Order: sequence, then C-alpha cells, then structure tokens
Amino acid sequence: MKTLLLLTDFSATANHAVAFGYDFAKMLEAEVILCNVVNVPAEIPQYESILLPIEQYSRIEEESIEGLKRLKKQLEHQDHSKGFHPPVSYLCQTGVLTEEIDDVISKRQIDLIIMGTHASSGLRHLLLGNHTRYMVDAGSVPLLLVSPEENVGKIKWIAFATDLNIAEIPALNRLAEFAARLQAEIILMNVRNESPCLEKDLKKEQFRTALVKECHYPKISFQSVVDHSIVKGLEKLCRKNGKNGLLSIVHRDRNFINEILTGSQTQKLAKKLVLPLMVLPSKIK
Repeated sequence: MKTLLLLTDFSATANHAVAFGYDFAKMLEAEVILCNVVNVPAEIPQYESILLPIEQYSRIEEESIEGLKRLKKQLEHQDHSKGFHPPVSYLCQTGVLTEEIDDVISKRQIDLIIMGTHASSGLRHLLLGNHTRYMVDAGSVPLLLVSPEENVGKIKWIAFATDLNIAEIPALNRLAEFAARLQAEIILMNVRNESPCLEKDLKKEQFRTALVKECHYPKISFQSVVDHSIVKGLEKLCRKNGKNGLLSIVHRDRNFINEILTGSQTQKLAKKLVLPLMVLPSKIK
C-alpha cells in the first residue's frame, strides 16, 4: 500500500474525511496526498453563465494552495502518536473534477481515494452528494466514502457485498490487500430474495470453488440473509457484526449499487448505516 489521495473542498465534512483518511493511512502505513480541485464546469450550455474569468481562477487556486498548506500543517501538528507518521504532500488541480482526478491517477500510483459525503439516511443518500456519484461512476481505483458521523478506529472486519459472481474475485483480491494491512477479517455478505434452491446452491458452490483457487487470504467467512431489499439486507448483516467495520461493494452494471442509486424503497429506511463505504471498480487495476 503506497498512496492515499484525500479529496477536500475545505468544508467541515470534507476535512473530517481528510482527518479520517490520515488516520487510515497510519494504519496502512501509506503516504497521503491532499487534493483540492478548483471545479471548472464542463462546457455545456447550462454552465455558460457561471464560468469565471481566468484571473479569478488564478486567485482561487492561490487560496486553494494556502488552504492545503494549512490542512497539511494541522494534520502533522495534531499527530502526537508513536509509530508511523504518513508523509503528507498536496496538490491543487483546476478543471472538471473527474477529469482532474483521472489526470492525477495517470501520473501517480494512487491506491485509494477518500472523500466525504453528506450526513445520510440509508445508503441511497450517502451516494447522492454533489460529486460523489460522478466519482463512483468514473472511478478506476478504489474509492472510500466517509460520512461526517464516522470516526476512524481499528477496522476489525470488512464486509464484501456479493451476489456470488465469479467476476468479483479480482476485486476481492484487491480488497484483501487492505485487509491484510489492517489484520481484518473479510466477511462475504450475500442478500437473496428467496430461500435457497438448487440453482442458487450450485452458484454458491461454484463461487466458493473459484474463491479457494484464486483468493488466498486466510480470514474470510460467509454470511447471508433473505430480504427483498438488498440494501436492508446488508444493513441487517452489518448491524449484526457490530462496530469497527467497513462495507465494500463492486460497482458494475446491474448490481445492487444501481438499486441504491435509483430504488425509492431506500428512502423508507428508518436507521442509518454509519460505516465507511469502499467502492471497488469492476475493472480493478
């Protein structure tokens, strides 16, 4: 594990995620890059009226760099712990958020991006921040989403939400790299909408066989639940395992992340899922 990219717009929510990311980097023994993107809207008609003159962007960039310097100094001065202290650098980019992050990734070895989300009620709202959904869709490296309510602690378990698709195993192997650093258990979580049947049992057995062959992480267990809502089922399983956990998902077409983003049933959730959420791209590097 080498480098974590911590995104901030200097809001309280974003800077909370930065502090979370710094502590996470300590556990992973990774380098930290603080990043602010001065957002220039894409050149489409509805944005034309709010484009700023070039000189104003230069002033905003200068303010961004000063803000990043203060944030770096704050992280370093508040870290009085013993052991590993993450090296901290910073960069300011100007342009469209996803394009600028892709540019950073193309030039540096980024292992994980961390960004904050707004306070949420269920997973659906967690993914509906101003830029979060665009980052989820465009991501080529793992993305960790942190809500304002989350404080870093020892991560004892990492849930890997799965529909038992063998194509998910490369992402699971990437997740195992994080788990090994954290000495955490990986819990495979499967939500099904009906009781087991021969077809589903066969799929589960095929997945287990491929898992044993291709993934050699020793701390992996399996849990499942029957629920017509994938989101609710995941929340049940996560609550069952208690605190000090992290939820991970693979982002691909036709999986449960689409239900999270579009399913109206999630608006009815009464309880919050207060866990960091790691989104793994389907085509993992």
